[in-house]
Amino acid sequence: MFAHSARRLAATVATAVLSGLVLAPAALAAGPIHDGPYAWDETIYIPDFCAEAGQALNVRLDTHGTESYTVWADANGDVTKVLYRVRAPHDVFTNLDTGRTMVVRGEFQEFIERIPGTDDFMKTITGFRYLINEPGAGVQVQEVGRITYGDLEQTILLWEAGKHDLVFDEDFAVFCDILSEPT
Repeated sequence: MFAHSARRLAATVATAVLSGLVLAPAALAAGPIHDGPYAWDETIYIPDFCAEAGQALNVRLDTHGTESYTVWADANGDVTKVLYRVRAPHDVFTNLDTGRTMVVRGEFQEFIERIPGTDDFMKTITGFRYLINEPGAGVQVQEVGRITYGDLEQTILLWEAGKHDLVFDEDFAVFCDILSEPT
Protein backbone atom coordinates (compact mmCIF):
# COMPACT_ATOMS: atom_id res chain seq x y z
CA MET A 1 0.00 0.00 0.00
CA PHE A 2 1.61 3.19 -1.19
CA ALA A 3 -1.21 5.43 -0.04
CA HIS A 4 -0.25 8.98 0.74
CA SER A 5 -2.56 9.17 3.77
CA ALA A 6 -1.17 6.04 5.39
CA ARG A 7 2.42 7.24 4.98
CA ARG A 8 1.42 10.63 6.40
CA LEU A 9 -0.15 9.05 9.51
CA ALA A 10 2.79 6.67 9.96
CA ALA A 11 5.15 9.63 9.76
CA THR A 12 3.04 11.51 12.30
CA VAL A 13 3.07 8.57 14.71
CA ALA A 14 6.81 8.06 14.21
CA THR A 15 7.47 11.77 14.77
CA ALA A 16 5.43 11.70 17.98
CA VAL A 17 7.36 8.68 19.17
CA LEU A 18 10.75 10.14 18.24
CA SER A 19 10.00 13.54 19.72
CA GLY A 20 9.30 11.94 23.08
CA LEU A 21 5.53 12.31 23.12
CA VAL A 22 4.49 12.05 26.75
CA LEU A 23 1.02 10.83 27.64
CA ALA A 24 -0.77 12.15 30.68
CA PRO A 25 -0.71 9.85 33.74
CA ALA A 26 -4.52 9.70 33.63
CA ALA A 27 -4.29 8.26 30.11
CA LEU A 28 -1.86 5.62 31.39
CA ALA A 29 -4.28 4.46 34.06
CA ALA A 30 -6.87 3.81 31.38
CA GLY A 31 -4.49 1.62 29.35
CA PRO A 32 -3.44 2.09 25.74
CA ILE A 33 -4.94 4.84 23.64
CA HIS A 34 -6.90 3.66 20.59
CA ASP A 35 -7.47 6.00 17.66
CA GLY A 36 -9.42 5.34 14.49
CA PRO A 37 -10.38 3.81 12.24
CA TYR A 38 -10.11 6.70 9.85
CA ALA A 39 -11.11 6.42 6.24
CA TRP A 40 -9.45 8.17 3.35
CA ASP A 41 -10.54 8.56 -0.25
CA GLU A 42 -8.19 10.75 -2.26
CA THR A 43 -6.95 11.50 -5.72
CA ILE A 44 -3.35 12.66 -5.72
CA TYR A 45 -1.44 13.97 -8.73
CA ILE A 46 2.29 13.19 -8.70
CA PRO A 47 4.00 14.98 -11.62
CA ASP A 48 7.48 13.63 -10.85
CA PHE A 49 6.73 10.05 -9.77
CA CYS A 50 9.92 7.95 -10.07
CA ALA A 51 12.19 11.00 -10.45
CA GLU A 52 14.64 9.35 -8.01
CA ALA A 53 14.88 6.38 -10.38
CA GLY A 54 15.73 8.58 -13.37
CA GLN A 55 12.18 8.77 -14.67
CA ALA A 56 9.66 11.53 -14.14
CA LEU A 57 6.28 9.98 -14.78
CA ASN A 58 3.11 12.04 -14.63
CA VAL A 59 0.99 9.87 -12.31
CA ARG A 60 -2.45 10.04 -10.72
CA LEU A 61 -3.06 7.95 -7.60
CA ASP A 62 -6.65 7.12 -6.68
CA THR A 63 -6.47 5.75 -3.15
CA HIS A 64 -8.91 4.75 -0.45
CA GLY A 65 -8.81 2.69 2.70
CA THR A 66 -8.82 2.81 6.49
CA GLU A 67 -6.20 3.19 9.18
CA SER A 68 -6.09 3.10 12.96
CA TYR A 69 -3.54 2.94 15.70
CA THR A 70 -3.01 2.06 19.35
CA VAL A 71 -0.35 3.73 21.54
CA TRP A 72 1.14 2.37 24.77
CA ALA A 73 3.25 4.31 27.25
CA ASP A 74 5.35 3.55 30.32
CA ALA A 75 4.82 4.86 33.87
CA ASN A 76 6.55 8.13 32.90
CA GLY A 77 4.16 8.66 30.00
CA ASP A 78 6.81 8.00 27.33
CA VAL A 79 5.58 6.12 24.28
CA THR A 80 6.84 2.51 24.30
CA LYS A 81 4.79 0.85 21.54
CA VAL A 82 2.57 1.78 18.62
CA LEU A 83 0.36 -0.57 16.62
CA TYR A 84 -0.67 0.90 13.26
CA ARG A 85 -3.23 -0.93 11.09
CA VAL A 86 -3.98 -0.28 7.40
CA ARG A 87 -6.51 -1.65 4.91
CA ALA A 88 -6.03 -0.37 1.37
CA PRO A 89 -7.90 -2.73 -0.92
CA HIS A 90 -7.52 -0.98 -4.27
CA ASP A 91 -5.05 1.87 -4.94
CA VAL A 92 -4.88 2.69 -8.65
CA PHE A 93 -1.80 4.35 -10.14
CA THR A 94 -2.30 5.78 -13.65
CA ASN A 95 0.49 7.02 -15.92
CA LEU A 96 -1.30 10.05 -17.35
CA ASP A 97 0.95 10.18 -20.42
CA THR A 98 0.39 6.56 -21.55
CA GLY A 99 -2.81 5.49 -19.79
CA ARG A 100 -0.98 2.52 -18.18
CA THR A 101 -2.55 1.57 -14.83
CA MET A 102 -1.38 -0.50 -11.90
CA VAL A 103 -3.51 -1.67 -8.96
CA VAL A 104 -1.77 -2.00 -5.59
CA ARG A 105 -3.46 -3.75 -2.66
CA GLY A 106 -2.44 -3.80 0.98
CA GLU A 107 -3.63 -5.00 4.36
CA PHE A 108 -1.02 -4.92 7.09
CA GLN A 109 -0.02 -3.74 10.54
CA GLU A 110 3.14 -2.08 11.78
CA PHE A 111 4.27 -2.74 15.33
CA ILE A 112 6.74 -0.12 16.55
CA GLU A 113 8.51 -0.85 19.82
CA ARG A 114 11.12 1.07 21.78
CA ILE A 115 14.47 -0.72 22.11
CA PRO A 116 14.90 -1.03 25.91
CA GLY A 117 17.30 1.52 27.41
CA THR A 118 17.41 3.67 24.26
CA ASP A 119 15.41 6.28 22.39
CA ASP A 120 15.47 4.06 19.28
CA PHE A 121 12.65 1.91 17.92
CA MET A 122 12.27 -1.31 15.94
CA LYS A 123 9.48 -1.83 13.43
CA THR A 124 7.82 -5.14 12.54
CA ILE A 125 5.39 -5.26 9.63
CA THR A 126 3.03 -8.19 9.09
CA GLY A 127 0.46 -8.84 6.38
CA PHE A 128 0.72 -7.71 2.79
CA ARG A 129 1.92 -4.16 2.28
CA TYR A 130 2.09 -4.32 -1.50
CA LEU A 131 0.48 -6.82 -3.83
CA ILE A 132 0.38 -6.15 -7.57
CA ASN A 133 -1.38 -8.66 -9.80
CA GLU A 134 -1.37 -7.66 -13.47
CA PRO A 135 -4.00 -9.08 -15.86
CA GLY A 136 -2.36 -11.57 -18.20
CA ALA A 137 0.94 -11.48 -16.31
CA GLY A 138 -0.04 -12.64 -12.83
CA VAL A 139 1.59 -11.52 -9.61
CA GLN A 140 4.25 -8.89 -10.34
CA VAL A 141 5.10 -7.69 -6.82
CA GLN A 142 4.64 -9.26 -3.42
CA GLU A 143 5.59 -7.68 -0.12
CA VAL A 144 3.93 -10.32 2.03
CA GLY A 145 4.69 -11.95 5.38
CA ARG A 146 6.62 -10.58 8.32
CA ILE A 147 9.63 -8.28 8.28
CA THR A 148 11.50 -6.59 11.13
CA TYR A 149 13.62 -3.46 10.81
CA GLY A 150 16.03 -2.10 13.43
CA ASP A 151 14.90 1.47 12.77
CA LEU A 152 11.79 3.46 11.87
CA GLU A 153 13.20 4.46 8.48
CA GLN A 154 13.36 0.79 7.44
CA THR A 155 17.06 0.84 6.52
CA ILE A 156 18.28 -1.91 8.89
CA LEU A 157 16.82 -5.32 8.04
CA LEU A 158 16.84 -7.65 11.05
CA TRP A 159 14.58 -10.53 10.04
CA GLU A 160 12.11 -11.58 7.38
CA ALA A 161 9.76 -14.42 6.53
CA GLY A 162 7.54 -14.57 3.48
CA LYS A 163 8.03 -13.01 0.04
CA HIS A 164 9.61 -9.55 0.10
CA ASP A 165 10.13 -7.81 -3.24
CA LEU A 166 10.22 -4.32 -1.68
CA VAL A 167 12.46 -4.60 1.38
CA PHE A 168 14.13 -1.19 0.94
CA ASP A 169 12.99 2.09 -0.66
CA GLU A 170 15.22 1.64 -3.71
CA ASP A 171 13.28 -1.54 -4.51
CA PHE A 172 10.25 0.60 -5.37
CA ALA A 173 11.72 1.21 -8.83
CA VAL A 174 9.61 -1.79 -9.85
CA PHE A 175 6.56 0.52 -9.62
CA CYS A 176 8.26 2.80 -12.17
CA ASP A 177 9.05 -0.14 -14.44
CA ILE A 178 5.44 -1.36 -14.44
CA LEU A 179 3.99 2.11 -15.06
CA SER A 180 6.50 2.70 -17.90
CA GLU A 181 5.44 -0.42 -19.81
CA PRO A 182 3.38 0.14 -22.94
CA THR A 183 -0.38 -0.31 -22.61
